[in-house]
Amino acid sequence: MLHALHDQAARLEHRPALWSHKEGTYVPTSWFDYAQRVKRFALGLYGRGFREGDPLGILSFNREAWHVAALGAMALGGVPVGLYTTSSLEQLTYILGHCEARFLLVENAKHLATALELQKRLPALKHVIVVDEPMSLPEGVETYADVVASGGRADEGPYWDGVHALHPDGLGTLIYTSGTTGQPKGVALSHRNLAWTAKQLGETMDFRDMEDDRLLSYLPLSHIAEQVVSLHGPLLMGMQVYFADSLEALGKNLQEVRPTIFFGVPRVWEKFKSKAEEGLAAQPPLKRRLVEWARGTALERNTRVLNQERVPILMEAKYALAKKLVFAPLKTRIGLNEAKVFATSAAPIGREVLDFFASIDVVLLEAWGMTEVTGPATVNTAECARLGTVGRPMLGVEVRIAEDGEILVQGGNVCLGYHRNPAATQDLLDNGWLHTGDVGQLDDAGFLRITGRKKEIIVTSGGKKTSPANIEELIKAVSPVGHAVVVGDRRNYLVALVTLEPDRVRRLAKERGWPEDVATLAKDARLQQHLHEALEREVNPKLSRFETIKRFTVLTCEFTTESGELTPSMKVRRKVVEEKFAAAIEALYREPNGAAAHHD
Repeated sequence: MLHALHDQAARLEHRPALWSHKEGTYVPTSWFDYAQRVKRFALGLYGRGFREGDPLGILSFNREAWHVAALGAMALGGVPVGLYTTSSLEQLTYILGHCEARFLLVENAKHLATALELQKRLPALKHVIVVDEPMSLPEGVETYADVVASGGRADEGPYWDGVHALHPDGLGTLIYTSGTTGQPKGVALSHRNLAWTAKQLGETMDFRDMEDDRLLSYLPLSHIAEQVVSLHGPLLMGMQVYFADSLEALGKNLQEVRPTIFFGVPRVWEKFKSKAEEGLAAQPPLKRRLVEWARGTALERNTRVLNQERVPILMEAKYALAKKLVFAPLKTRIGLNEAKVFATSAAPIGREVLDFFASIDVVLLEAWGMTEVTGPATVNTAECARLGTVGRPMLGVEVRIAEDGEILVQGGNVCLGYHRNPAATQDLLDNGWLHTGDVGQLDDAGFLRITGRKKEIIVTSGGKKTSPANIEELIKAVSPVGHAVVVGDRRNYLVALVTLEPDRVRRLAKERGWPEDVATLAKDARLQQHLHEALEREVNPKLSRFETIKRFTVLTCEFTTESGELTPSMKVRRKVVEEKFAAAIEALYREPNGAAAHHD
């Protein structure tokens, strides 16, 4: 990736590479300055004893210093280790201890306090560097600006020696999986993995002449998906990256940046959908009828295009009108009017979410992969997509289905293994094929459909097998459900725990004249009845008899990363939920059939 950086700096020189907010406005960093800062930061690290193989922990929200630090460490043969800003002290202690980090870069005073705590627990963690200078700098802590400045005065030799000595199969980065079970594992990705995957993704998506394309970086950079999308991909393709202020500021930043490519995890799209539905419901009747007509037209037309079917001339004309009257103003309001590509990945997304966006002329291209394959393995592209599937294998990637239904992957994106964990590596890799742990099917045209996780397959006491993921997606399509977790392993029927989406449940309560407090609503018999009828009408008829949800309970809390039920990439930690709400689950199997219970 370092060679790509210097190639772009020579080719694009003073054109913008990175954009950061300074005093309320976006300010660019040119490709030339980007490369200079990486070199200076690397030399600053070198002067402090950072050497080949050394890990550099990075605890920060997305910003220029994150990119510079990661590439600076890589230039010296070191290993960037991104850390989730939402991680607990215990998780951070485990990761930095496991990779034996001596260097840690933190963003601000808040994370500096965490770093000082970590130093008490980890004697090897000698060097702490802080990006935003705090009011008072604790002894032994240095600022990012000082490290860069000292690198600017140093001899450049060690930097170029480091870059020239990089080996494609050398360790490029460690990505600690957020782990839905147990301690995180450090996925070892080579320089070849990163460059190859970014290149193949660009070619598969037919990305070319991207210098004027804009991306908004806002998902955690410690996750491989965001690294491929906003760090490695743009390096190879010359795209411009804008850093969001925070996840909360996403709406405002979208309007400022107007990205041409936008990537969101399913939770982001679900929240968008909820807000859009609220806006549509508030329209006057005449406007609402126009929107319904436009949505029907767009869904039919976009589905035909995706299925490579001919679009009749009249339908194309109606679609052009719908775009002008409804979709162009809507996208302009959100900040997505210049976006050409909308993508989603990292967790399952419901078909009703995909259909909703196709109906407002936002065709979501779903991709699938995992950290162990450097992010993407299969993708839907604008030319070749099928809603409800995760696309076809990326160029150069082979996918096959094992006898037990497990998806196996082979290609230049397959990782080196798990850092310092030979037993887990042996289970993962077999003759060049990576065992993903996901279960799925390939259709005649080569599109992959994910049906669940191998470890999460529920086997009922009657010996019937099912994947909870598909059932959960159906339940989540029921308004106002937020999350759903289906339980039933070694039991004689399936039950579900559901949380409520606050905005949607308040809207429903308002319409029906019910109390609008979410915790009160969770216990309201009328809401229970509403959900019971919706499950019987919209979920159970689509399932085999043994898969139907016999009982459910409404939880009065939401699932969050802070309270531990969600991973930082917004996947449900099934084990945590089952342990935390064990009493609620037992009650569903103990109480006589009838009104469902509710639990805090």
